[in-house]
Amino acid sequence: MPADLPAVPSTMRLHQVITLSPGKMLYRDISCMCSANGSLECNCQKTRSFSFNSTDDHTEDLTHSRPEEEQWHTPEVVGKWCAVLYEGHIYPGIIQEVNETHCQVKCMHRVGENRFFWPLREDVHWYPFEDILTIISPPQNVTSRHLAIAEDQWNTLVSHEE
Repeated sequence: MPADLPAVPSTMRLHQVITLSPGKMLYRDISCMCSANGSLECNCQKTRSFSFNSTDDHTEDLTHSRPEEEQWHTPEVVGKWCAVLYEGHIYPGIIQEVNETHCQVKCMHRVGENRFFWPLREDVHWYPFEDILTIISPPQNVTSRHLAIAEDQWNTLVSHEE
C-alpha cells in the first residue's frame, strides 16, 4: 500500500460508498435509493466524489442542483428548516444565522420517535456544518402540541441516530 495514499474525508460519517472505476468513488452521509432504479450516479443526498489518483483537492461536490444543502455558509439558508444531529439524536430546527463554519439553529425538543415540540425557553445554539444533516420541509402537526418530520424524510434521517 502506498505511503502517500490520501484519506477519504469524514470516513466515520460515511453511510453509502459506490465505486464506478478504479481509484474513484462516490460517497454519501445519507443513503440514496436511486440505485434501486439503476442510477448509480445520482445527485441527491449530498453525493460527493473522491479520487485516489488526484494530488490536488480530492473531493468534488456533485449536488449542484441543490445548493442550499451544500452551501451552509450562504445567507440563502437562513430561515430554512434543517435536521440537526446532536448527541446521536435528530432534531428539527430553523436556521437563524450562519458564519464560515457553523449555523445558528433554533431547535425543537424531542418527546418520542419523530415527535417534537417548541420548548418554553428557546433552544438556540451554534452547530458545525457537519452536524447539519440536510434541509427539510417544515414539520407537520400530529397533535395540538407535537410536530413530526415528514415520514419519508424521517426514514432517511433516522440512520444517523445512535
